Amino acid sequence: MQNPWWRDRTGILRDNKVKKALELNPRHIYEYKDENIILLGPRQVGKTTYIKLVIMDLLLNKNVNPRNILYLTCDFIDDKEEIKTALSFFDAQSDQKSMRFIFLDEISFVKDWNILILGLFNSGYLNDKRIYLTGSSSISLLKETFPGRNIAKVIFLPMQFKEYFDLFFKKIDVDTDIDIRKVGDFYKLSLKVSPYIEELNHALEQYLITGGFLWPSYEVRDSDPLDRLYEIYKDAIIGDISKLDKRQLYFKEIVEQMISSYTSRLSANSIAQNTSIGSNKTVEAYIEIMQDLFIARIFYKKLNGKVMYRSNKKIYFTDPFIYRVLKKYTKGESEYREGEQAKVIEGVVGNHLFNKFHEIYYVETKKGKEVDFLYNDTGIEVKYGNKKVNNLYFPKGYLLTRDTLPYLDGDRAAIPLSIFLYLISSESHL
Repeated sequence: MQNPWWRDRTGILRDNKVKKALELNPRHIYEYKDENIILLGPRQVGKTTYIKLVIMDLLLNKNVNPRNILYLTCDFIDDKEEIKTALSFFDAQSDQKSMRFIFLDEISFVKDWNILILGLFNSGYLNDKRIYLTGSSSISLLKETFPGRNIAKVIFLPMQFKEYFDLFFKKIDVDTDIDIRKVGDFYKLSLKVSPYIEELNHALEQYLITGGFLWPSYEVRDSDPLDRLYEIYKDAIIGDISKLDKRQLYFKEIVEQMISSYTSRLSANSIAQNTSIGSNKTVEAYIEIMQDLFIARIFYKKLNGKVMYRSNKKIYFTDPFIYRVLKKYTKGESEYREGEQAKVIEGVVGNHLFNKFHEIYYVETKKGKEVDFLYNDTGIEVKYGNKKVNNLYFPKGYLLTRDTLPYLDGDRAAIPLSIFLYLISSESHL
């Protein structure tokens, strides 16, 4: 039964996701927000847990009539008419004189879901209700605007490094709201955090194993969480690929090419030539879908102030745990080989920068030297080994090293990776 609280208000406490959340971390309790919400994010990031905890808050703290709360998972629903039938049943069961609450989980693959929701708004059906929608695909959810309708969009991402460190290690008392374009100020701030370098580095090593996903992060102390969770995360990704009528073989071949050439510049043509796909457009379509599913992120080249969309791209997975899951899926192993951590950490930096600042590119200097990332006029070069700032082939920015203490040379600074990530981390719920 999807709504056990209809029989017993405390039934929510027997929900597996709620029980696990309460056992693991009482701080991850979410209160109901009085607004309509579209909640986006990758599979297994915690969207369902979030709405179950909101339902718990409504039932146990807000004392809402249990029959005024409908939860419906849409994973096995193909047509919007099935949802309409469930809503009609809900109307008959609920108290229509009080506010009612509808939670439609993973609605993004239901055919014509947006037409259904727009119709509910237009008909006035939602005037005395609040609706929460979740989905693992931004293809339609993120682009759907519902003009003039009161509905907020929230993106759930894996935990950023600061949130991870604060939760599992300790919270550092430092104001991280600083513009990284002010290299001197950022350098001074990094000095304040440098006494924690050993703990931060240790946390970063663990973060490369678990990523920012909550459940793997809790299990890393006993064993590699991938051993137990691999099938769950892999099946979630493959399931979404299948729902979009895409071929699993093509997806697997593309992922394998991405991992084999990780951190290198790629083109759809080079991937097509090394797979059975053969078509550039097909490869591009799959990569775009991976981005829409929050699996991967594309970084474009910037040249003379212009974004070169047709140039080779750099593509990173959005989280280290996703990288490891897909590596095992394509190559049969998940452990990092020599030098591989350095590549994965580059992707972590890129994703943190994107989540914080959005307009992130890579750049090639006039002398043909590549700089990993560019934000406005500031370059960021990732070197897992310890290098000097003159290894940053850019007049202004940062060389990110493994554990060299921060130092400044004009408009360029060398900063340890773990400190940099801690200071630029944004909230994982945007």
